[in-house]
Amino acid sequence: MATRSNTQPRRRQRLRRALGWVLFSGAVALVLLSVLIPYGWMVSGSFKTSLELQGADVTQPGREPSWIPRSFTWENYLNVNRTVPMLDYFKNSLIISSGTMVLATLLAFLAGYALSRFRFPGREAYVVSVLSTQMLPGILFLIPYFILFTWINHRFGIQLRNTYPGLILTYTSFALPFSIVMLWSFLDTIPKELDEQAQIDGASRLRTLFSVILPLARPGLAAVGIYAFIMGWNEILFASVLTGRGTRTVAVGLLEYITAQEAHWTGMMAASVLVSLPVVVLFTLMQRAIIDGLVAGATKG
Repeated sequence: MATRSNTQPRRRQRLRRALGWVLFSGAVALVLLSVLIPYGWMVSGSFKTSLELQGADVTQPGREPSWIPRSFTWENYLNVNRTVPMLDYFKNSLIISSGTMVLATLLAFLAGYALSRFRFPGREAYVVSVLSTQMLPGILFLIPYFILFTWINHRFGIQLRNTYPGLILTYTSFALPFSIVMLWSFLDTIPKELDEQAQIDGASRLRTLFSVILPLARPGLAAVGIYAFIMGWNEILFASVLTGRGTRTVAVGLLEYITAQEAHWTGMMAASVLVSLPVVVLFTLMQRAIIDGLVAGATKG
């Protein structure tokens, strides 16, 4: 009887684990399918001709939509810069996103270190104010930013609209709240005794920060840097208002494939594939550091 009473709870525990694994696997598969299916269709459409893509009809034999292009072509990639100057927009996005990544990471690192190592008046109020900005929708700041840039131009003669610094400062301000909190959590996992030991050896606070703490904080910095880069790369609302022809980003440039006369769907799909490559490559190369930074920051204390 004792053996039976012991085996039943074990079986139930195994069934629960198996059921949990099945549910978890199903949820992961659902998320992957919802992401990969549209991306796969975009890649497939980038190698099709306009006639095949736009002439697809489920009711007509031989014209059903297919994942494998019937008339494979590289023309969409070769002509991606002919209809729309995507290479210029690509360069603009690289400059803006890279500038946002560097500036946001640096400022977040300094602010996160201050929150992690110092206790100063107004510290709690500062943290609450930083976190509270995440509750507000981004569109709420669009008109204030536009008015602020216009006022700065009239008052001081500094042009921020339709410039790289203007977009970099804008995106940095959006990336900073989450970046600061994340690096604060990560830096809390680094023992404070390292700071004390460095100061005993004669290092200044600034040298301790960049010579001792910075190398140990690379995983967190990598995660924050990728986050800031992706935010600047994908953002479209502020870019559509605060940029002009000379600073337009790829997110806005993709919309130019659709005009009042026609829609270049195959060209847009080819451009979308090219636009997604920097983020995919960067995330793949930095995947290990990003995971380490997120996990370490999430398990502080």
